[in-house]
Amino acid sequence: MAVATFVENDYGTKTAWIIIYDSWWFEVVMVGLVIAFIANIYKYNLLRKEKWAILLFHLAFIIIVLGAGITRYTSYGGVMRIREGQSSNVVISDTNFLSLTITDGKTSKTVKKKLSFASIKNNDFTIKTDFEGADVTVSFKEYVEDAIAEVVEDKAHGEPLLEMVVTAGNGRNTIYLKKGEIEKIGEHQHEIGFNSDKKGIINIVEKNGAFSIDSPHDLDFFIMSTQQAGKISKDSLQAITLRTLYRSGDISFVPLTYFESGMFQLKSESKDYKENDKTKDDALLVNVSVNNEVKPLNILYREGFLPTHHDVNIDDLRIILSYGAGAIETPFSLQLNDFQLERYPGSSSPSAYASEVTILDKDEEIPFRIFMNNVLDYGGYRFFQASYDTDEKGTVLSVNHDSLGTWVTYLGYLLMTLGMFFTLFGKTSRFHLINRKLKHLKKKYVTVIILLFGLQTSFAQQVVDSTETRIVQLIKSQEIDEAHADYFGRILVQDLDGRIKPVNTLGSEFLRKISRKSSFSYQIDGEKKTFDANQTFLAMHIAPYVWQDIPLVKVDFDKTGSIFKDVIVGSNGLLPYKSLLDKKGDYILTTQVEEANKKKPAERNEFDKEVLKVDERFNILYNLFAGNYLKIFPNKNDPNNTWFSFKHHFRDFPEEDGQFAQSIIPSYFNDIVTLKYDSAHEKLMYIKKYQEVLGASVIPTPERIEAELWYNKANINFWLFQVFFTLGLVLLALAIVKMFVQNKAIEFFNNTLVILTLVSFLCFTGNIILRWYVAQHAPWSNGYEMLVFVSWVLLLCGLLTFRKSDFSLPLATLFSGALLFVSYLDWLNPEITNLMPVLKSYWLKIHVATIVSSYAPLALAAILGLMALLLYVFKTPKTKGIIEIKIKELSYINEIAMTIGLFVLAVGTFLGGVWANESWGRYWAWDPKETWALISIIVYAIVLHLRFIPKLNNNFVLNVASMFAFWSIIMTSFGVNYYLSGLHSYAAGDPLPIPNFVYVLAALMVILTVLAYFRRKVFK
Repeated sequence: MAVATFVENDYGTKTAWIIIYDSWWFEVVMVGLVIAFIANIYKYNLLRKEKWAILLFHLAFIIIVLGAGITRYTSYGGVMRIREGQSSNVVISDTNFLSLTITDGKTSKTVKKKLSFASIKNNDFTIKTDFEGADVTVSFKEYVEDAIAEVVEDKAHGEPLLEMVVTAGNGRNTIYLKKGEIEKIGEHQHEIGFNSDKKGIINIVEKNGAFSIDSPHDLDFFIMSTQQAGKISKDSLQAITLRTLYRSGDISFVPLTYFESGMFQLKSESKDYKENDKTKDDALLVNVSVNNEVKPLNILYREGFLPTHHDVNIDDLRIILSYGAGAIETPFSLQLNDFQLERYPGSSSPSAYASEVTILDKDEEIPFRIFMNNVLDYGGYRFFQASYDTDEKGTVLSVNHDSLGTWVTYLGYLLMTLGMFFTLFGKTSRFHLINRKLKHLKKKYVTVIILLFGLQTSFAQQVVDSTETRIVQLIKSQEIDEAHADYFGRILVQDLDGRIKPVNTLGSEFLRKISRKSSFSYQIDGEKKTFDANQTFLAMHIAPYVWQDIPLVKVDFDKTGSIFKDVIVGSNGLLPYKSLLDKKGDYILTTQVEEANKKKPAERNEFDKEVLKVDERFNILYNLFAGNYLKIFPNKNDPNNTWFSFKHHFRDFPEEDGQFAQSIIPSYFNDIVTLKYDSAHEKLMYIKKYQEVLGASVIPTPERIEAELWYNKANINFWLFQVFFTLGLVLLALAIVKMFVQNKAIEFFNNTLVILTLVSFLCFTGNIILRWYVAQHAPWSNGYEMLVFVSWVLLLCGLLTFRKSDFSLPLATLFSGALLFVSYLDWLNPEITNLMPVLKSYWLKIHVATIVSSYAPLALAAILGLMALLLYVFKTPKTKGIIEIKIKELSYINEIAMTIGLFVLAVGTFLGGVWANESWGRYWAWDPKETWALISIIVYAIVLHLRFIPKLNNNFVLNVASMFAFWSIIMTSFGVNYYLSGLHSYAAGDPLPIPNFVYVLAALMVILTVLAYFRRKVFK
């Protein structure tokens, strides 16, 4: 299954299905899994009353696989395309067939064969049949994806062809003319022929390699090679040269190339295996033979459309072939009354789309609205909003017919959930047994190594005194009253994605992007001068030319080599915008950026990546200095609620609105420059009122605006990761002390730290709720939010288990802090963003929260395993007794955490299947995300079952396995998102380079495992 996800990434979804998911051996694996479950039921005697919860759990998996089998063999589906005002009862199936029809004009015979083609499998096939005593054979020749025709010279089978480029007001087209052929061009049907006998047309004549032209009217010409122009008189045969432009009225044409023995050959336009364009035709090339007479035939195919028919006549028989989807007729029709597409304000991104349909079933007419996550169930068929036509006048509905398989699978999900619940809480369960063992352990304490990290800072260059003095003077001139800037930060702005938010949010995001800081600071006269995001953002719009000389741009000089050796660097270690321009005003990184962009992300080195980051910051600054980001003026004439910058021409605004928007900002800026803050404040109030009136339908409520401003100002997560690091380290240090010394003072200090951790957790909780309120959707819809939520759940797990071990809370707190720290690195975007249509569902809250919650106990299990291995390494004869008890304690908590994590992960994964079934009609489609979730379930199920193998039934194996098993979660949560293609992917399968720390961490884990293994043998 893991291999299949990489095959899908490299060769496309279709290939992965053909060679793996739809293969017979994959079915054998599933059957083998069922046999294994049945065998375990008897081997471990699960048919006992005290084992009924475990039995239910195992039976659930058997039922789930059974449901999947029913779906695989009995379900069918496809897509239904309907244009507005039209109706349809035809489903274009998702199964492809090669259809062969043979006829002699009196009788006919049809043969169908299910076929699929992939780029890395043997596609060879042969269909043999007979018709009225004749032997008919169709055999495979070639399959060409994204097929386009090209002409090649073929002396044996070719014929004279003239390639021409023609334009007639409807774009440029390439045509090929055989000798004697005529092509009609343009609206007025001008006729152009090649060696034609017809009179009154534009006729191009070839004789012995020389070309001439005869036209019924005058032609203008232009010879491109010599830049010579002229005119050809009508009704006269005149010599011409190829690659000459001819113009007559509304048409132009260029005879390009002459092929003496030309033959059409199909070639693939795909650049690689996975880039199969669904808007282009594929071609199946076959050989058709009747009684040993063979003729080639090309069959065109396009996914999601009914097949076209192609025929060939051989030996008085007409052979008709087609390849593609079959047509499934439903017993009723759907009529599309209206297709509706809503976009986010000022953006081309869809917010939602829906189809207003009417079910036409005999005399019955039933209206229904189909939209994402709102399914039409009728007559055993389910219709889902899948896509739409590019002109937004037609809908594409996904159709599925699989009620039995779905309900059997859902029954399995229900039984599995019940089995897990009673496994956790049953008195005879393994989970309950481990809890009892844990309670019987003596309260001994672990030793721990605290690693201290040092930060190294350096400046790449120094600026000369005169330049530094000038920078200081410029910065002093840019100070704006903080109170007024704060009010400016409350004005609403529309970002590039169409989200309406305070200027303060945009300014903060901007500063983080270009300087990796939340404010601008500079050392002046021994003191740090600081402008907050509002002051900086406003000042840069008022005086963009001044700020081009002020250091703003973050650069990692260690990664860029000598490229910035001669540029000005501020004392704050940042570059001014103008440092990235040479004396002529040209961008100094043009060549380097072009070279980096030519490389695939996985091929880019540290220099390339840093250059692209600097280029992004440069372009952000350029657009800010151009005034493109301050989109604060709504236009009531704009149907998509687009807001515009003060640099807009405003000719498309109502006259009065346009005059206001065009004049208010220059006047406002002038008030700031002349320190007339009362007047400036009054103008901001005018702008605010303008937004409230014209943008009333899209602006957030005043309460949400205030909440977002408070969220930005508090920046709680930034402070929390420092608090968690500190608390975690102190708690670990205290655990060391408590191992050797026990008194009331230490216990009081420990309890105080636990209370502080709880208070910090409550602040963390409040911050997540606040973000939810501001965004108006559950805050776990992207990579940043997922990491923050895992951090929150992980700390919750630590607080729930801290009484079982002094070790769990310190490590959970430390790891939570580490995750929050990682969330601030520049490869994750903390912006609050709009949701894709499919995510606008209550399932986002249920499924994603459940899945992400499972990662926390599994992460806790991994760090518990890591700590247990450290205890093995640092075990001494004096501490052997205490450490062995502590290893047992950690191992018990580890197994408990993995059990809970596995159960929650399984429930979350199958809830995702329910959501998928509600969204696009398939509860399981082997998307890489769900595949890796299933792989993670299997990995952790194996880890928890290792105890049934006698030689592996020990705490060392459990802790090693729990540590390495977490890599499957990392792959599921991040690897799929950024390294594989699929529904859950952000990188479209074009992989980013794997960070170096990943290799270092993996190597350290291996080294630690080896050391722990040998140290364990010493004391065994």
